[in-house]
Amino acid sequence: MHCLICYQGIDSETTWTTIFEINQRVLCDVCQSRFERIEDMSNHCCEKCMRPIEQSISICGDCYAWQERLGGKDPLHRNVSIFNYNSFMKDVMALFKYRGDYELVKVWESDVKTTFQKCFSEKFTLVPIPLSKKRLEERGFNQAEAIAKLIDPNTAFFIERTHTEKQSKKTKRERIFSKNPFKLKGIPSSHILLIDDLYTTGTTLRQAAQLLIDSGAKVVQSLTLIRS
Repeated sequence: MHCLICYQGIDSETTWTTIFEINQRVLCDVCQSRFERIEDMSNHCCEKCMRPIEQSISICGDCYAWQERLGGKDPLHRNVSIFNYNSFMKDVMALFKYRGDYELVKVWESDVKTTFQKCFSEKFTLVPIPLSKKRLEERGFNQAEAIAKLIDPNTAFFIERTHTEKQSKKTKRERIFSKNPFKLKGIPSSHILLIDDLYTTGTTLRQAAQLLIDSGAKVVQSLTLIRS
């Protein structure tokens, strides 16, 4: 077996009890160690977005600003993220999103499934954040959908996205005050779990959540691979 990231052989002492485990591994120990899990980095995070914060407060400054901006009616109940956006993760995501290496999604399968089972006990309908048609043609697949299918191959598409400038090219203020790029495509269920690759300002998730809440959803939460 070879690591999906560095292509080095995955070496391990082989015994009858480890043969199955070795065949299931997709990362070498070195690459595995370079991912930073948020729960391993900090024992106290924002209860809204999982940003590591001081123990004396419950929500971070960004989420407090959202509460103020939205008059206390935040459409996104909670976000759960798994990894920190360190330099290694940035390099791997560039391969995954912009160079079309779809197989890399297997790198996070165990962490995504475990986090979902641990943090979301309710029955949710999984809704990956959609790409615009133009962006989907450029990339060849929707990374949020690929992550969602690690949990359940049956995902819903209640919203669609119009083409806009890439979020990475916008300033923080431009992202927060950008026009909602989503429109309703179907009737949403009552409990929705949005899936996306990256939580930065939380704008995209809240724009999608607001549309779904306005259209009848009762609770909208999100699971994102990374918290930047």
